[in-house]
This record gives sequence, structure tokens and C-alpha cells, in this order.
Amino acid sequence: MPSSARDNDEPKSYTAAWIAALLLIVAFVIGLLIYPPLYDAPKHEPSSFTLFIGRFHPIILHLPVGALGLLCLFELICSTRRGEDKFGEASLLILVVGAAGAVMAVMAGIMLSREGGYVGGNFTLHQTMGILGTVGVLLALVVRIVAMGRESMELLNAYRALYFISFGIMGLGAHFGGNISHGNKFLTEHAPAFIKEPMIAIEKWMLSFVEKPKAEPEPKPEPETAPKAEPKAEPKTEPSTTPNTPAPTPTAAPTSGEKLVFQHVILPVLTAKCNKCHGEEKSKGDLRMDTYVMAMKGGENGKNFVAGKLDESLSIARILLPDSDDEHMPPEGKDQLTPEEIALLKWWVQQGASGTQKVSGATFPAELKATVEGILKG
Repeated sequence: MPSSARDNDEPKSYTAAWIAALLLIVAFVIGLLIYPPLYDAPKHEPSSFTLFIGRFHPIILHLPVGALGLLCLFELICSTRRGEDKFGEASLLILVVGAAGAVMAVMAGIMLSREGGYVGGNFTLHQTMGILGTVGVLLALVVRIVAMGRESMELLNAYRALYFISFGIMGLGAHFGGNISHGNKFLTEHAPAFIKEPMIAIEKWMLSFVEKPKAEPEPKPEPETAPKAEPKAEPKTEPSTTPNTPAPTPTAAPTSGEKLVFQHVILPVLTAKCNKCHGEEKSKGDLRMDTYVMAMKGGENGKNFVAGKLDESLSIARILLPDSDDEHMPPEGKDQLTPEEIALLKWWVQQGASGTQKVSGATFPAELKATVEGILKG
């Protein structure tokens, strides 16, 4: 009886839903044409309007996350005919809101990337999965409207499969976005081993598709160069002199035993306090400090570290600014360097900012020895 009554009912009109869906699709396409996704540093200076809207990205993205997350629960309820009849229209409304939020979040994110400093595998996956997930959600919206108009449970089930896949893609993209802000270890650092290991393995596997092979750390070329000199030197008539030259190098080759000041003392400080914004995945101001060469190269605002010259080292100057100063680094609200860490960076610059100086040959100030020992112990 209920089914025959339903058959006699006039089909419901979903004109408003169609209008909303078409407007969202058109807005998304036009937005991508005006602001196509970038995967490299922007070549043109963005407008203030672009940057203003872009910086709303961390706020806007919570709308689709909340709405589409709630929709998962509603769709489970709607998987039966009775549930669909009762909550189908509510699910459609939530889907429209979530799709609108996804479109706005993606466009704001693309605008934010125009600021520069967003590169690397995490960013590539974050942006790509965000766009693909949004496309899937918009397509799912169209399929749901069609299915509701036809009252087809088969089509509704197909819609749900498409929706859950799209939401899963968006969730993975959000994870890589978290890596950009907090580092790759943020989610897995305190995870149980049985969860941590497969998560890291899957993450590395996904990143392997989009990341370029990483260059080896700077201190390593020294041991690589010395062994090459050995075979070339042997055929020559200097058997006594040449072997003596690379002799110290084998002791430097096992980096596990011979620690370097930059690699094992200075870099951990930069990693903890600076490289979330100035690392491989996110290089604000075109500045990276995750390797020695990049740290010495500096960014768009000047030289970062100048050997022996504190007043010309931009990072030191900005670290020493008052916390209330807009140019102070790290920015207000971020984990600040301790007085000992600041003194350690200053000492390193004054000593020549070397990338190859060994810890065993360095003379650290007495007041910094405890800090250095703590860093070395990890």
C-alpha cells in the first residue's frame, strides 16, 4: 500500500537543488580558469585581494569538513528506503552546503598558494586531492538529485559509493595539508607502532609518485669526493703522498660516529623552530633552512646567515627583534627560540657558519655546553 501510494504521488521538483548544483559547478570551473592550480613558485606578484581571500583558507575548510563528515552519518541512515524517505532531503541540503564549502576552500587554497613558499610532495598531493575530491562531491551532488527525481535506490547506492570515495580522497588531501603546517611526523609521532608503521609506509608510497629524488645532505659530498681521488691517485707516481691526503676522510665518512656542528647541533634547532615555514614543503619568502646550502643561500629578503657577520645575517637580526615586531621570527604564537638557542646560533655565525666543522673540534662556550649536549642526545 505505501509503495502504490508513492507511485501515485506526483514526482517532487528539485529545481532549487539543480540551480544550486549548476551554480557551484560553473563557479568552480570559472574559478579554476581564473586561478589555475600552481605546483611551482608563482611567477607573478599576487594582488592584495588574492592574498586576502587566500588567507581565509584555514577557516573556510572547516565548513566542508564538518558538513561532509555529518553527511556520512546521514547517508548510512538513508541506505534503506525508509531512511531515504525520511532523511533524503536533509542529506541533499547538507550535501549542497558541503559542496559549496569544498568549492570555496579549494579556491581560497589556490589563492593562498599564490603567496609562494608552497612546494613539494605534500603540497602537490594536498592540492590535487582537494581538487579531485571536490570534483567528485559535485558529481555526487548531480547523481543524488537525479536519483531522487527517479526514486531509484540503485542510483542512490551508486551516488553513495561515489560520495564516500570522494570524501576519502579529500580526507587524505587534508592529511597532507596537515603535514605542510605541522610536519610529516605530526599525525604519526605518538601513534601505536602497529598503526604508525603502515601509515608511514603508505604516506611514503604516495609521496614517491610526486616527489623528486632528494639531494644528499651537504656534508656527504666530502666522503664521496675523497674515495674518487684514491683510484685516480694510485696509477700516478705519488703513492706516499696521495694516500695520506684521504686518510682523515674515512674517519669522517661514518657520520654515525663523527658529528658535525651544523648537521647535529644547529640544524635540530632550525628544524624545531624555523623549518615548519622554511623547509622543503613550505618555504615562506623563498627561504629554506633544512639544508646547509639552502640556509646559507637565503631568501627573497636577503642573505640568511653571513659567516662571521651577525649584523648582516637576516635571520639573526629578525630573531633578535622584539616579539611585538611584525618582522620578528618566529612569528608571534609560534614556538620561540630559547636564549640558549639564540646564543648558539650567534656563536655558530661568529665562528664562520661552517657546514663541515666537527663537534669534536669545536670549542663551545661553557654556558652553552649543556644545551649542546642536550641537542646531541636528542
